[in-house]
Amino acid sequence: MSEQPFRTVTNLRKSGQLQEAWNVGFQALESTPQDSYLKGALFWVCYEFLKQQQEKISKRASSSGNFRPSDYEFEQIENLLQTVMNLEIETGGLEYKMLLVQFRKNLEWFPTLVHCVLRHQGALFDHETMQPFQAEKGEVPSLMLSSTRQIVAAWLRAKTQWQIEFESVIALINLTKSSVTDTKHLIWLDYDYAKCLIVTGQLEQARALILPILRKKQKESWAWGALAATYRSENPEFAIKFFAKGIVSAHEITFSLRLLNGIVPLLVEKQRFAEASMCVKTALSVYQSNGWKVKPDLERLSQNQWYAATVDQSQLNTYLSSISLDASDFLNGPVTKVKALVENIHKSEKGFHTFVNKSTSYSVRMGVHKAKGRPEVGSYVELSLSQKEGEFEVVASKPCQDGNIDDVSYIEGELRIAPKGFGFVEDTFIPPFVIDETPSGSQVKALRVMTWDKVKSRYSWKAIKLTIL
Repeated sequence: MSEQPFRTVTNLRKSGQLQEAWNVGFQALESTPQDSYLKGALFWVCYEFLKQQQEKISKRASSSGNFRPSDYEFEQIENLLQTVMNLEIETGGLEYKMLLVQFRKNLEWFPTLVHCVLRHQGALFDHETMQPFQAEKGEVPSLMLSSTRQIVAAWLRAKTQWQIEFESVIALINLTKSSVTDTKHLIWLDYDYAKCLIVTGQLEQARALILPILRKKQKESWAWGALAATYRSENPEFAIKFFAKGIVSAHEITFSLRLLNGIVPLLVEKQRFAEASMCVKTALSVYQSNGWKVKPDLERLSQNQWYAATVDQSQLNTYLSSISLDASDFLNGPVTKVKALVENIHKSEKGFHTFVNKSTSYSVRMGVHKAKGRPEVGSYVELSLSQKEGEFEVVASKPCQDGNIDDVSYIEGELRIAPKGFGFVEDTFIPPFVIDETPSGSQVKALRVMTWDKVKSRYSWKAIKLTIL
C-alpha cells in the first residue's frame, strides 16, 4: 500500500529535503486540489522556506535593528506568502498563528500578509495571542497588539500603493483594543490610531487620543510633535508652540530632528526667518556630527533664499523655551483658574485639601503642585481646573499671593478647650489637631473658614490654623 502524499511530504520536510517535499507535494496537489491534509503539509514546507529567509534578515538586523527585507528577499518571501494564501488553509489552527509569530518584527513590509490579517481580522487570533508575555526585562506586547501596530505602519507608509482600506484598519484597531489584555503597551496603539486620524484630516478626534497620552508622556518629544501635527493647519501658532515644547523636551537632539523639520515651514509662514534658519542649521549640524547623509527635505530647506547659514543657533533653545513656556497648560483643554486656601494636608502627605468658598472645595494631588516643597496650611494657591464629564478636576496648582476669599476670615480671642480636646474662640470651632499643644486660655488669632455643620444643619465657622498672640 503506497504512502499518502501528505505523509510523504511531511517525512521529506522533517528529513530536511524541503525542495523535494515541495516538488512532490505540489505535483500531487494538481491531482487532488481539495486534499486538506496535503495542503496542511505543504503549508509547513512553505513555512520552513519562509523561516530560512527570515533568519537571514534577523541575523543582519541583530546589529542594525532593521528588519526590512532587501528587494530580492521581498520578492522571494512575497512569492512564498502568496503560495501559502493560495492553499486556503482554514483559520483556527496553528498555521496562521505561527506565521504571525515568524513575522512579528517585519509584518509591515509584506502586503500579502497585511491583506491576510485585514481579511481574516479576529479569526487569526486566539486567547493566548491576546495576552502580553511577561519576559525578564518586562512586559512584551501581545501578538495581536504587535501585529495590529504593524498593519497600521503599513497603511501609513503604503496605503495607496498596496490599496489598503482605511475602514478595515480601523476595524482591526478597535477589535484589538477591545480584545487584548495589554496594559503597558496599549497606549502605543492609541498613538498609532491618532496618526491615522491626522493623515485623514480627523484632527479633533486625533487630539482626543493624543492628549491623554501626552499627560502621561510630558517629557517625550514625539508626543508633543503629535499634538503639534493636529494644529498645523488649524492653528499654526499652537503648532509652533507644541513643536517647540517637543524640541526642548527631547532627551537627545537626535530625537528632535522630525520636530525641527516640522516647525520650520510654520516659522517661515510667520516670517520668522532667523528662527527657522536656527532650526535648519541645528538639524544640519546633527547630521554632520554623526556622519549621516542629509535627508533631501532638509537639504531643500537649506537651499531656500530665507536661510541664513551664518545665523547663531546657540540662541535657539532660549527662543523655543520662551514660546513654549505655557504649553503644558493646554494638556487638559480649556481650564478655569481659581484662588484657594490650603485647608489641610492629607495624612498620607500625597495631597492636600483646598477651600474655595463655603460650598466649594477641591482635593489636590501633591504631584500637580508646582513648587519645591509642600504648601503650608493657610497659604494661598492658584488652581487650574479642567471639566471632565461634568466634574471639575485639579490639573495644576501653584503658590500665589494672599488675597480675599469669600467665607474666609480671622478672629482673635481666648482659646477655650473642652474636655474632649476640641475648643472654641468665641463662636469658632477649633478641631483638636489644630489646637495641637496650644494651652487653654491662650490669646490666639485663628484663621477660619465657613463650613457646613452636619450636627446643627447650618453653616458655621471652623478654624484651620492658630497663631498665639
